[in-house]
Amino acid sequence: MLLSNPMSIIDQIIAWLEHLSQTVNLQVFVVIGSFLEEIIAPIPSPFVMTTAAALAQAQNYVFTQLAILVIVASFAKTVSSYLIYVAFDKLEDVMINRFGKYVGLNHKLIEQIGSFLTGTWVDDFLMIIARALPFVPTILVSAGAGVIKYHKKSFIITTFLGVIIRNAFYLWVGYVGWSQIENLWLTHRDNPWFIALIVIGGLVLLKALIKIKDHMFDKMMSLKKSKKQL
Repeated sequence: MLLSNPMSIIDQIIAWLEHLSQTVNLQVFVVIGSFLEEIIAPIPSPFVMTTAAALAQAQNYVFTQLAILVIVASFAKTVSSYLIYVAFDKLEDVMINRFGKYVGLNHKLIEQIGSFLTGTWVDDFLMIIARALPFVPTILVSAGAGVIKYHKKSFIITTFLGVIIRNAFYLWVGYVGWSQIENLWLTHRDNPWFIALIVIGGLVLLKALIKIKDHMFDKMMSLKKSKKQL
């Protein structure tokens, strides 16, 4: 019955994590939560760090304590990412055939990734960006890197650096941004012009992020072509 309804399992895991956040030290929570977040892809990516941010704010955490949360969470996510990397590295066909559809990975995509990555420093830069951007599924990056045999040491370092940026962003949104957004919402939520502005602003921001991503991709492709011609 549980296997026939995977979303109910995810809901139970999220509920358990919410309970865990109230019963253990915050550092322990972000370690466990970040580890599971990478392996169990349906867990919302911002969930662990924004939950930790709200609790840290209530407990008046200072900058040093917040930095520790980001670092230990990033370390835990790097460990779970590495486990996925190793699994897809050692058992490529089995993992793709059995689990590839759950993370959006197939043999054709692997060939495309492999033809794009050529072993230069640009690959490491792209890996950090892929880890840092909130809208890029990290499990896909881990699995893809394992299948194409991405350099192990580079994978660990770029994953850790990229995840630090990603976690710091989520923690900032949850700790600083959320309180301001909440106050603004409570003050203006009955104003239809305010709601319209939020919707329009969100669409503009999304379009801008997509353009930035496409621009960076085109720049990296041009750089790679010039490298090959040298």
